Amino acid sequence: MKDFLIKNKVYIVIAVFILLSIFVSYYHIGYNPELKKDAKEYYEAASFLANNPVNEEKQLGRVLTTPLFLYTSIFVNFFVNDYSTSFSIVNIIFYFLCIFAFYFLALEIYKESKVAFLSTILVVFNFYVIDPGNAHLADMGGWFFFILSTFLAIRYINTLNRKFYYLSIFFTAIGVLFKEYGGLALCNLALLICIGDFPWKQKIKDISLATLLVLLPLLSFHTFIYLKYHYLYIDRYLFVGQSAIEGAPKNFVLLVKILGWLFSFGWFAFCFGLWKEYKILDNKRLKILLAILPVTLTFYFWPAITQRLGVMFMMWLALIAGFGLSKLKWYMLYPFLGIYIWFNFNIKFYIDKINLPF
Repeated sequence: MKDFLIKNKVYIVIAVFILLSIFVSYYHIGYNPELKKDAKEYYEAASFLANNPVNEEKQLGRVLTTPLFLYTSIFVNFFVNDYSTSFSIVNIIFYFLCIFAFYFLALEIYKESKVAFLSTILVVFNFYVIDPGNAHLADMGGWFFFILSTFLAIRYINTLNRKFYYLSIFFTAIGVLFKEYGGLALCNLALLICIGDFPWKQKIKDISLATLLVLLPLLSFHTFIYLKYHYLYIDRYLFVGQSAIEGAPKNFVLLVKILGWLFSFGWFAFCFGLWKEYKILDNKRLKILLAILPVTLTFYFWPAITQRLGVMFMMWLALIAGFGLSKLKWYMLYPFLGIYIWFNFNIKFYIDKINLPF
């Protein structure tokens, strides 16, 4: 038993941190079982699929973009008979999976358990990951499949083992049916193949095959929805765009505010890590980091931007920030992590009190 604990201490500590974050999210930040706004749409979409039709455009939008999340929640609901609970159970499971997938992603990139562990701490305690509002949404599953598929893609170019290529495609094809985020891993796979040590003929072949295998089931499902309900993804995009007009205008000032709250004190660690990366200049690692960056910025092109949509970008920042933190002495590292965690646990209370002068 002692040997097992020593051998797996990193995983055990991460699991403890996950449980702590769930506890804080539920009791301190404040979980509310009432289904509101987007969560209500998921409930109505699940009801639609469970033969309780709601003939509204926004329900079809959720059915089109998150069918596997909805069907998974419907399955769980057979046992708990409460959609707020079933949504929460599904997301708690995906939260565990997402955090461990991120740890292995960081480990695959940096090859150092300390860097991977510190990067994971920044993600596991980030408010916009543990926000109790996520308990009723489909985002967590999308994040998990995006991170897992990206990890497998990096594993592929590092080992040249075709198994990881096909696994990345497989989980991307599943992930895009949980939430659109999951499908963005296909772009990561394509860009990683471009920087890989393959002949260009093989690169084109691999990218084409991956695109076909991911898009075939997705487009088949979208075709089915269109033939049955005459509803397309562009309809969903335009619906969100129309709703966004009624909210805050999307501009640079709003983006600065969103990114500031998104990573808070983590930005200092990121800047330090970026400086350390510049000094070391590990070309292979920098190519990988740059290859997986573009898709994390796509949140800005969605009609309405929020911190939740930028979480994948935060995870990318956390990779470099964790590297920077690994270079600190313990007497600087521990206080920083303490401040970061404390701030994220209480950010909900500060965001209403701190009025930025712009």
